[in-house]
Amino acid sequence: MSSISAVGASALLLTASIVQAQTPPGSQPSTNHALAVKYNGNLTLTPNALLPQPLLASAPAVSLNQTLNGTHMLMLVDLAIPQSSINGTGSEFYPGLVPCRTTRLHWLQSGLTQSANGTFVSDTAAIADYGQPHPGLNDIAHTYTFYLFSQPANFTLPSWDAGRVFNPISVSARMNFSVSAVADVVGAPLAANYMRVLNPNTTAPGTFLNGTCPTGAPNSTVTPYTGAAIQLQGMASAVVVVLSLVVFALL
Repeated sequence: MSSISAVGASALLLTASIVQAQTPPGSQPSTNHALAVKYNGNLTLTPNALLPQPLLASAPAVSLNQTLNGTHMLMLVDLAIPQSSINGTGSEFYPGLVPCRTTRLHWLQSGLTQSANGTFVSDTAAIADYGQPHPGLNDIAHTYTFYLFSQPANFTLPSWDAGRVFNPISVSARMNFSVSAVADVVGAPLAANYMRVLNPNTTAPGTFLNGTCPTGAPNSTVTPYTGAAIQLQGMASAVVVVLSLVVFALL
């Protein structure tokens, strides 16, 4: 068997970095840097873990095992909100992980700096107070993703998310939040982590009827957001396919 060239090695490394992403597969924006998330001082999140909803009532501590200078911001976003939750509230939606799903902002904390032990702290009031994950009864497990971003000086939310009042936590303005629109402005997340959560009273997961698309068929009455980060997702998928073929040819 012939040796793998530098191109092939680079392809393998790139493919591996995508596989090791700390964000949900297929989602954008993405990163392969792990954000440490700890609830109640002892419940440490591993990517894609199914966590008990009652234990997530209070905001977790977040940290990083590398030193970052400057100011940062943290977001927690539900990527599996039923599209029926926003029908009638606008003509566009930000797509979730699967068809007929959109997003909801659960936490947006700005003004974060890293302390000596790696934990991020802020003395600034949250733009969106922490809201406990609360997926609907008998819905699928919702996927909640933590994103850590660099915060530029005088940062304001991009037009898709701007002008909204995110508190109290029950407001509908938190629906249909675009993380990609933020990434288009400030760059890719520096680190991330994600979890899945079921409603604790659910007895038949996945039987919740999602408006006009209970079987997963896309709803044609809305137009998805197509910002740069979403376009990058399609490009990344194509790159993986091409690189896989290159590596195979070199073996």
